[in-house]
Amino acid sequence: MEDFGTYYQERCKSASEDQGITTLVSELKALGIEAEEAQTGGFTMCAYIVLKGDRYIYANSYGAGLYGEDFIKDIYLNESEGDDLARTKDVARGVAQWIKENNK
Repeated sequence: MEDFGTYYQERCKSASEDQGITTLVSELKALGIEAEEAQTGGFTMCAYIVLKGDRYIYANSYGAGLYGEDFIKDIYLNESEGDDLARTKDVARGVAQWIKENNK
């Protein structure tokens, strides 16, 4: 029988792939942004990016938000048309641009 930890990790991995987060993390890394897959609850996955000053970004194919102790603001909303990969690349570029301009 598989232990719960392994089962949980596999469920997170599967949810991340299904929701396009694995691809988003890869796209962010290709743009020089360190990101990892994270579970926000209920197997809702996101790309998690640590910033300076105890801030972080949660991102998915719909956009990205800036957080500190709580939600601060949306930094990118994906309004693009197209397939999932195009939308994911759009978010990755938007997040990378925001970090370049604001994470000082």
